[in-house]
Amino acid sequence: MKSKSLLAAATFALASLAVSSTALAQTVGATEPPPPPREDAPAPKETPDPSHRDGSVHFGVLGGVGFPRPLAIEGVLQFDHLILLGAEYSALPTTNFSGVETSMWALAADVRVFPLHNGLFFGLRAGKQHLSEMATITVSSASVSAGNTADTTFINPRIGFLWNWHALAFGIDAGVQIPVLTTTASTLPSGVSPPSGAADLTRTLSQSVIPTVDLLRIGVVM
Repeated sequence: MKSKSLLAAATFALASLAVSSTALAQTVGATEPPPPPREDAPAPKETPDPSHRDGSVHFGVLGGVGFPRPLAIEGVLQFDHLILLGAEYSALPTTNFSGVETSMWALAADVRVFPLHNGLFFGLRAGKQHLSEMATITVSSASVSAGNTADTTFINPRIGFLWNWHALAFGIDAGVQIPVLTTTASTLPSGVSPPSGAADLTRTLSQSVIPTVDLLRIGVVM
């Protein structure tokens, strides 16, 4: 009888211990903080398309050296990295060619189109060129200074490259200058022919198709 009482007491103690352990586990589980929410992996960044057209407008100034007018300066506006418009002044300082003092300047409007949105462009320049020549000739045993001028309206298609590195721009191009209309004037005495050198210069620079080369264009486009 006594052993049965001891067995019942032991069974009751074990049952009480199991209930207490379960309650304690539930209490501890309730007090533990919930696990942090799972963060999704960041979406991959999109690589910008180099041909994307952002509608931007840039302005700048370019200077250059070339032929037939060695010195040039140009103000430019670039739209959307696709079209560049320019207004240019170029000049040949007074130079002596075979005894003929020659100078030349031109004003022109210019457009460049960049079909691939990179440095390659197709361009067209159109404007007016003024050529001035001065020479000393002998008339009736007397030396006479006489001049000749030629004004030419021209177009100048060309192809080239104009690269941008930050605000710096530099390039090169080649084309042909095509005269559309030329008018001439002279201060030579009536019946006197101009020197052969002057006539050749007028014909070559004002009335003939001649190559054009921009050996270097450099400036800033912001």
